[in-house]
Amino acid sequence: MERNSRQIAVLLATYNGARFLREQLESLFRQSCEDFHLYVRDDGSTDDTLKIVGEFAQKYPDQVSVIDDGEGRLGAAHSFMNLLDQVDSEFYMFCDQDDVWLDTKIEKTLEHMLGLNQNMPVVVATDLQVVDENLNKIKDSFNADLKIDVFRKHPELLYVRHVVTGCTMMINEAAKNISLPFSPLATMHDEWIALCTHFGNGTISILDKATVLYRQHSANAVGAEESTKGFVHRVGSARGRSHFGALYKLVHEVFDVSLVQFLLYKIRFSWF
Repeated sequence: MERNSRQIAVLLATYNGARFLREQLESLFRQSCEDFHLYVRDDGSTDDTLKIVGEFAQKYPDQVSVIDDGEGRLGAAHSFMNLLDQVDSEFYMFCDQDDVWLDTKIEKTLEHMLGLNQNMPVVVATDLQVVDENLNKIKDSFNADLKIDVFRKHPELLYVRHVVTGCTMMINEAAKNISLPFSPLATMHDEWIALCTHFGNGTISILDKATVLYRQHSANAVGAEESTKGFVHRVGSARGRSHFGALYKLVHEVFDVSLVQFLLYKIRFSWF
């Protein structure tokens, strides 16, 4: 177990991310709040990812650690959850390898987190500004397509669709503890942590402020596009059917949501 002497552990799962990684790491070390330590787990990269990480580890030796757990290739979600399991800190954030963090991201998220009751599981998330691979703005708000206003009134929306975006999240120790171990039925770490926090009577607070430039490129654009589609399109696509089935299996077997409940929520929230 790695004990973080700083207040925040930033967890970065990498895999062949050399193309955009340097820009992300530079944005991390421009943060107005410097009370963080970066923990990196690489998933078997064959490009210059580890070389770039090594450069930053050499430049910031007291703030960068590379975790080698000997687990081999796990995929992004399991990489993030392995990092979460191996690091001990007060708060945790999740960093994608291809985005850019705005300068006050950590400061503003932490400020909001500290205003909430830490005796229960807490997740704080924010909005994202969607950009292309050259950081040209595509849209001001990613969350506008995620029905965040509906979620605030009806948190059951979590049962049937992705709501909380991992690269904007900060969680406390209680949220970490309730989210481990990672269910083999879960496909996304952020979705899993949000569900565990909700069913654990915790707090999920989503800020309307964008703190991340969410870069769209050939490797991740499908996910962003799918989030903006309607219910019929998402369920009708192969990707939508796969996630639809996986999410039902997860909420049914782990959280005891029945098929009837799941379908009723799915139909109900498709009209908002």
